[in-house]
Amino acid sequence: MNRIKDADVLCIENIFKDKYIIPLYQRNFAWGEEQISRLLQDIYESMCSGDEHFYIGSLIVLQRGNGEFEVIDGQQRLTMLSILSGILDMGIHLSLRYDSRPEVEDFFRILNNGVVPKNRKESSISHFFDAIDLVWTTQLDVEKSEPITLKSETVKNKMVDFIKHNVCLVREIMPNDTDVAAYFEIMNNRGEQLQEHEIIKGLLLGKLHEKGSDEYSSVCSKIWDACSQMETRIQKSFGSSSRLLLFGENCDSLNLVGASDDANYGSQNEPLLKLLKVQSKDVEALTLEEIVNSHINVEIENDSLDDDEKSPKEESIIDFPNFLMHIFRLYYNQTYRSSFHDENEAKDIPLSEKYLLKVYNVIKQDINPTDFFLRLLYCRVVFDRYIVKSNVTEDDEKREWVLLKPYIYEDKNRGTKTLRFKQTYDEKEHEAIVRSISCLQVSFRAKPYKNFLQSILKWFVHSNPQIAADMYLEKLHELMLSEFNRTSSDYIGITEYDDKRQGTSVPHYLFNFTDYLYWWMKNINFVVNWNDTTPEQLQTITNEIELIRKTDFRFLNRNSVEHHYPQKRQEEHDNEGVSDFYLNCLGNLVLISKSVNSRLSDKNPIDKAALYSERTDLPPTRQIIYNITRNKGWGKNEISNHLGCIEAILSHRKQILQTIK
Repeated sequence: MNRIKDADVLCIENIFKDKYIIPLYQRNFAWGEEQISRLLQDIYESMCSGDEHFYIGSLIVLQRGNGEFEVIDGQQRLTMLSILSGILDMGIHLSLRYDSRPEVEDFFRILNNGVVPKNRKESSISHFFDAIDLVWTTQLDVEKSEPITLKSETVKNKMVDFIKHNVCLVREIMPNDTDVAAYFEIMNNRGEQLQEHEIIKGLLLGKLHEKGSDEYSSVCSKIWDACSQMETRIQKSFGSSSRLLLFGENCDSLNLVGASDDANYGSQNEPLLKLLKVQSKDVEALTLEEIVNSHINVEIENDSLDDDEKSPKEESIIDFPNFLMHIFRLYYNQTYRSSFHDENEAKDIPLSEKYLLKVYNVIKQDINPTDFFLRLLYCRVVFDRYIVKSNVTEDDEKREWVLLKPYIYEDKNRGTKTLRFKQTYDEKEHEAIVRSISCLQVSFRAKPYKNFLQSILKWFVHSNPQIAADMYLEKLHELMLSEFNRTSSDYIGITEYDDKRQGTSVPHYLFNFTDYLYWWMKNINFVVNWNDTTPEQLQTITNEIELIRKTDFRFLNRNSVEHHYPQKRQEEHDNEGVSDFYLNCLGNLVLISKSVNSRLSDKNPIDKAALYSERTDLPPTRQIIYNITRNKGWGKNEISNHLGCIEAILSHRKQILQTIK
């Protein structure tokens, strides 16, 4: 392959000084919500951290005879930067042409003149409008209860300045004799480039070598590889001999001794490592250079167990790099905090995988490699057993959440044993545990901000991976209450319209938490002290709970706030007395998917409710609102009464969740 002719680190302002062309062989712009939101959130976080430079990747180009740069790799981020410059009024514009795509060029020509084009329905450019909408609506700091978006003039101005001068690309210029078609084919069909977590694996195996523990390299490598497959249950990633040693005859335990945060966790378990060594091929500890050029792959020995072919494919709520960040914070956070010169400025280890190598370099002196590999295994067992997974589905309405533990099914007639999975708990609390964790998951979907997951994993650090159902549920309820206080406590009890704390500004967790409280209440006997609630309001609450007796819902990735009494209706029917406060209060809002929101936005409340008259799988608050609408209509009085019920329930949240089912 041709070597890079030239490579420069350039800030965006300097990148924009040249002219670029997107050749015909490049695909169309394809970035969606995940990529755009992540880019903006990362830039915002870097800006707030005071970083001098923030790198967003590489741009591989070939310089044509006319001086233009033909983009071979990196056109997605370059196109995104062009969109940002157009709508944020950055004062700089990218000269970006597209081969044989005049409608795209027209779009950017208009956008660069400070005007957003209007032909949204044109299929060849509709994705650009979706990107623009996402730029304005992305919550830049998901840990803040108050929305922070680029709609704020102050935030926008700071971001524009940071993007222009501090955000950088590495532009790599290929030689003029490069076979562009062949190079592009290689770029798009190459295997995965070496990732940061693979580099860390090599560094840890190197530390084993430094400590004279080469004999455990193959075992530790196998543990790492098994743990990295987040979509596969950990027991499935080991052969029968290793599985028996690690997880016991029924595969439902973990044969590690001591607490996982013990300073000598690895040495305590050396007898087990020696036994596992016999089951593995010897693998020499490689240098980092060798790791870069090849992967350590350890064969799994022949398995005498049948795999359960009926097991559905599952999806983890985080990926392996994020999982490593959780391990770092669980066990090495104090080392990281100690690296700050000023104790008042010390921060916890971030959970974003973009800091993986940076954090490792700070804490590496405190990492004993055998401790780390076994802690990794321990936490994966905990994760698999006590954190929900979902089925793999493109249709979120069909998403199911599961909490499973392994066991061995023995068919004595056929003489076979099969590794299978069943509910983690047989007790009645199991259903509530699944709902509480999935409530937290759909509320805090972004992988770098799953503080709830860190909290759950902390419960297991000092003990064996076993926890009783009632105790686990009690801890989860405490966590849910804590998350409410952190994100939502100032959104209730508002008596006047406040656009920063009402309407689309209401945190999604508040909707999901309220739905959980309703669901919980319909399954318990009341022992709540309602002394500060009027008899009339208590009767209304009782009636609402009766309305959802048959509701059987799941928490899904609903991410759009909808006004049941539409904003447009308020403009058309001033005589109905629905003020801005009642229009935007919690009593008139439901959380739905964006696709559903677009279908419902222009309908009146009665028509909306009629569409879902046969559904029993809607969230409780939505089911209640639709039932009331069908029976009484939906106006100021109904909104006010429902708001009163929600606020009464939320004010008694602690008592409600302490009630035994």
